[in-house]
Amino acid sequence: MSNEKVNQTTEAENEKVPKITYVEVRRVLKENRKIAEEYASDKGRTKYLLDEAIRKAKRYKGLLKKCWDDLTVLIRLVREYINGEYKDVSWETIVLVTAAIIYFINPIDLIPDFIPGIGLIDDATVIAFTVTSIRKDLDKFREWERATRKKKQ
Repeated sequence: MSNEKVNQTTEAENEKVPKITYVEVRRVLKENRKIAEEYASDKGRTKYLLDEAIRKAKRYKGLLKKCWDDLTVLIRLVREYINGEYKDVSWETIVLVTAAIIYFINPIDLIPDFIPGIGLIDDATVIAFTVTSIRKDLDKFREWERATRKKKQ
């Protein structure tokens, strides 16, 4: 196959993949804010939400390989916060991360998860946006995790 045909095929495939903008991401996270506050205020509901997120993440681990580390650190951050182990994070950050996790576990979202090959693109975009938005908080959390592990050894 010539390079021209390869490029045409790639361009055609790219046109079929929906593009998710940060404007859309901000909108869906804002829409999830109220329910995220309710979840984050209820330890039992939050634990259930995190367990569901882990189940889904494991089910789609291969498709989520590019955002796996980011997704799992978000889950750990909220878990350590609700367990009272990690407190050096703002309520706003916890609500934002919880909203992103709610979005992640919802199978019917901007791109429904059941669409083969593209169903998790929007989920990955929401995760990436969230991680970028709270980068400093995540850096502090990761440092806290490293220090905590060293103390336990």
